[in-house]
Amino acid sequence: EDTYNMYNKLNNNKDNEKKQNNNRKKGIRKFYFVILCISFLVTSLSITISFFTSSSRSKLIHEIESAVVNFSLKVEKISEDTDKGLVPLNDNEIENALLGTNGKKCIDKDNNNVCQIYKINIENISNYGTKFKANLNLSATKDSNYENLKWAEISYSNAPKIFGDIKPMSNTNLKSSYGVGGGTSASFYIVIWISDNGKNQNKTDFGSFTGSVSFEAVSGDKLTSSFSNK
Repeated sequence: EDTYNMYNKLNNNKDNEKKQNNNRKKGIRKFYFVILCISFLVTSLSITISFFTSSSRSKLIHEIESAVVNFSLKVEKISEDTDKGLVPLNDNEIENALLGTNGKKCIDKDNNNVCQIYKINIENISNYGTKFKANLNLSATKDSNYENLKWAEISYSNAPKIFGDIKPMSNTNLKSSYGVGGGTSASFYIVIWISDNGKNQNKTDFGSFTGSVSFEAVSGDKLTSSFSNK
């Protein structure tokens, strides 16, 4: 009887060992399976993130390069001139002067040239929109002098109006942030005149002046267009 019980015990121990070994093998297989799944997910996620990052960076670079390099700028005088040159004008009369006389803007009833209007056109040739910072610089030419030259942005229409403040020639800020869509162009207008200070200005404001308009894109690339009152 003792021998029989010992035999059964040995058999039971072997059966238990087999079950434990089988369970251990199953546990190892499950562990490796989980590790494999995690590795696959991590790898897939890394590829997705890398692709997304590369795509976004490529698009950003393309946008900056296209918007910065491919644009053009032009400034032209569109008001008529007389042979008398600019004469001083009161600041509060500028909008009336813009209407002009007999359909001639900036020309008064005595055929005096009291202001000049310039059209600024910027064209974005790229496929992406971008923003520009724009400045206007005015300066007297050699043997000329201007102490009371002023300018302002205007609406160019049958009833022209001044946008914003009237600025002296020392104020160069034209547009702090001007957006132009891809494949589009934009135009706006400025008026320039000699501000009447109520005194004889023959020695303070005379001769000719030049101007330059510059547009600087977000990357630092810049285009400049120059003009003259003559």
